[in-house]
Amino acid sequence: MAATTVVLAVSLLAGRAGAGATHPHAPERQSYVVQPGDTLWGIASRLAGPQADPRPLVDRLVRTNHVDAGIIHAGDVLVVPLG
Repeated sequence: MAATTVVLAVSLLAGRAGAGATHPHAPERQSYVVQPGDTLWGIASRLAGPQADPRPLVDRLVRTNHVDAGIIHAGDVLVVPLG
């Protein structure tokens, strides 16, 4: 679990470093490739951190990615709203 969190965090930070300029009022976003066994709850929990409630991030992931019935598959690319 810790290794997955580190890989996710590093990939998010690495992507942000090379993302280029963004509009100052646009929310920051990053992409995440769904891995086997991932769930929206699990992804949101890792991104939100151990003390945070992942439910708002799950809702944002569903809305942003138009996820029908909350079903994701390995290989799907999710846009992760960071802001």
